[in-house]
Amino acid sequence: MRWMKFFSLLVFLWITSYQAFAAQDISVKVEVDKAFATIGDQINFRVTIQHRSDMMVLEADAGSALSDFEIKKTTDFSTQEKDLISEGKNYVITTYVLGEYVVRPFPIKYKTKDGSVKEVQTNSLYITMESVDKSKDQGSEKDIRGVKGVHKLKNPIFRWFLLLALFGAAASIGTWLYFDRRKQNLEGQPQEPALSAQEEAYLALNQLKNSDLIRKGLVKQYFFQMSEILRRYLERRFRIRALESTTYELMQELTPVASRDQVELIQEVLDFCDLVKFAKYEPPALEVIQETNRAKTVVDQTKEEPEPIATEVKTI
Repeated sequence: MRWMKFFSLLVFLWITSYQAFAAQDISVKVEVDKAFATIGDQINFRVTIQHRSDMMVLEADAGSALSDFEIKKTTDFSTQEKDLISEGKNYVITTYVLGEYVVRPFPIKYKTKDGSVKEVQTNSLYITMESVDKSKDQGSEKDIRGVKGVHKLKNPIFRWFLLLALFGAAASIGTWLYFDRRKQNLEGQPQEPALSAQEEAYLALNQLKNSDLIRKGLVKQYFFQMSEILRRYLERRFRIRALESTTYELMQELTPVASRDQVELIQEVLDFCDLVKFAKYEPPALEVIQETNRAKTVVDQTKEEPEPIATEVKTI
């Protein structure tokens, strides 16, 4: 029995020493600043790789593992203390969908001193996204009612009459549109000049501000329209894809064509719109007015200024 205990102790010491040696070669750790967050919150996802100075990290991209999240910002970092290098990336991520998420392990490729390429896997992480107002989620099941059954029309004559009425209405509208368009073409009436990008945005924002959406409690619809107005303006002003892009993708498109202050202002306004649209946040009236004014400020600071008209000065 003694020799078995002695043998087990030797195996344990060998495994421990091997792990310690491997840990000295390279160690990888992924972590977040909060595992429980509310919708729209920004989470710092950090990948840290520690290795000796005679080694080189070749690949450490967590993009595929974060496919369920929207990546707002990425930052590289690197420090060295004696022969030990600590480097990696910090991702600012968010999502507007409730649920529990698992960030799966992803590979870190590195080159050793002798030139061989090796790979190590990261650890898994669990993130839970909760609602801003939990009481609303608890009562959400009561708000959703079952779908009622389809009522069949018992009288076939009424059904045929309804189909004929719909067909007649469609034919009448089509005929009216055809002759109206033909009349315009024949008369050759000049069309009004199209509005510029900033004129269209100012007009749409004023109409939105004067609408009754807030009075009716349709706050989410209000900020949905504000986001669409700004995205359409940015698409026309800078000739980029804005309407079909995420906020993160839009910021990447704007970075080469707008100043840093302009990009930060645009992101703040669009992030607030996303918070109201997806996170059940209901801002007070004063905050609605402030964000509407900030949307106009976006247009003020980025609008295309008309070129000055050159005047010829005549000398006598």
